[in-house]
Amino acid sequence: MAQRYSSDTSPAVKFAPVTKADADLPGGACRGLLVGTAGTAVLMEQDGTVRTNVPLVAGYNPLTVQQVRLGGTAADIWALY
Repeated sequence: MAQRYSSDTSPAVKFAPVTKADADLPGGACRGLLVGTAGTAVLMEQDGTVRTNVPLVAGYNPLTVQQVRLGGTAADIWALY
């Protein structure tokens, strides 16, 4: 799968609530995360690299993410596409 890196600063055209799971996001890799409660997360990058204890701020986090995995303390997470 080709990696997608976006420098697009236009608003997201789609957004969906995230259920933490050790599986790909239903909409595919997102271009950012909107977080309601700041904390940490376990994230998988598009290339399959899993990062633990990634700090997420409340608000917009410009990260291309394939999975929001189980664990971490961040909550009320939305995938932006």
